[in-house]
Amino acid sequence: MTKHRASALPPVRASRHSRREEGDTGRERTLEHKSVMVNEVVEALAPKTGEVVVDATHGVGGHSKALKKAAKIKLITIDADPASGAHITANFGDLSGVLAENLPAGMGVDKALFDLGWNLTQLQSGRGFSFMRDEPLNMSYGRVPRSGFTAAEALNEWSETALADVFFGYGEERYARRIARRIVERRALQPFATTLELVEVVRDAVPAAYRRGRLHPATKTFQALRIAVNDELGALERGLKAAWYALSCGGRIVVITFHSIEDRLVKRYFAALAKEGRGTLVYRKPLTPTAAEIADNPSARSAKLRAIEKICTH
Repeated sequence: MTKHRASALPPVRASRHSRREEGDTGRERTLEHKSVMVNEVVEALAPKTGEVVVDATHGVGGHSKALKKAAKIKLITIDADPASGAHITANFGDLSGVLAENLPAGMGVDKALFDLGWNLTQLQSGRGFSFMRDEPLNMSYGRVPRSGFTAAEALNEWSETALADVFFGYGEERYARRIARRIVERRALQPFATTLELVEVVRDAVPAAYRRGRLHPATKTFQALRIAVNDELGALERGLKAAWYALSCGGRIVVITFHSIEDRLVKRYFAALAKEGRGTLVYRKPLTPTAAEIADNPSARSAKLRAIEKICTH
């Protein structure tokens, strides 16, 4: 396998104020997934009878059920996880090919949804997403890692610089260098194989005050590895462009993000389309969950919903 180099990473800029869906403090939670901002999604997409609607992140199907209830639509559901129950098992980064294979020639899409949050049941999938369970360090949503490498391969093969860049760029981890240095020291004695081995090294690498913080000290490191293993930012960029290309005049795209890195990517893409006169923002500022929803579903607290409508000038 080719060693990963820092220069191969997509350009990302860390923010001091990150928002993320992974808020575990180290306590096991009841993992009953609830789809986020369902009413807001239906209102933003405004589905009409006969329209073609793509749910590119089907998950447990909460948004899809609400959309079908709102109007008699042709619904196409996609998810990278084969256990999701979606019509099509595929990553939304491959949306262009998926639509070409599943829609008649010349047929476009009227509405598209991307919910980038966790399906909490994945924490129990045995693929290494949870830092509360001792599992193999895989972290792939699909049957095979989209990036071509697992989390274990990254930890055991990448340079210290590449690891630090990933932890800082994808996890906004302030102690990225310290964690990367400890990982390299540890793997020289024994290669990483399981999640709790990584958790132990991270915990030892960060200051005591950080270990006692609101977030579990391994949260950002796990987030960064998950993003890298699944090429999440690259897939998101390709998926948005494919959805926009397939979108009919007056069609809409809705995206729900859960941390600042993804939200910046969506915000900038939508802003560029609006500036070029190709689209109009449905909301000037992103929608956020109501206080009542957050109280009922704490996982929703960092969600942001952005929407854009396509303009055709010819």
